[in-house]
Amino acid sequence: MRCPPPGSATSSNRTHVSTETGTPAAWWKRVVAIVVDGIVVAVVGTIVGAVLGLGFFTRVVFIELLGFAYYGLLNGSARGQTVGKMAMRIRTRSEMGGALGIGPALLRYAVVFVLTLLCGVPALVDGAWPLWDKRRQALHDKVVRSVVVNA
Repeated sequence: MRCPPPGSATSSNRTHVSTETGTPAAWWKRVVAIVVDGIVVAVVGTIVGAVLGLGFFTRVVFIELLGFAYYGLLNGSARGQTVGKMAMRIRTRSEMGGALGIGPALLRYAVVFVLTLLCGVPALVDGAWPLWDKRRQALHDKVVRSVVVNA
């Protein structure tokens, strides 16, 4: 009996996205979704911060904390969709199928946050990674074993 080639659907390695998970989303859909989500978090955070009377630097911290809550709760939910992902009809899932969960979704965002703090270049590499990855995963997806798929 012949063994399947590495990377095939029947191989034991993890290059196959299960049919339960869905088809990997196009890179451009991910980009549009993150732009929409960034606008949502920035606008809501700015308005709420102003209403609370927060100063500039405190407001920036508040917006970052809001980002953790937003991405952690929405990407980790059963739906796996932020407002941007809903608009683009994509969702974040565990690569094994099903919801990612709040803990992994928070870690997923924390990886992006740290990469952004490192002068932004690592975040750009992370964001571009799905362009050449077989499973269209960014580095932050690989850390928590998530995939972004068509909804």
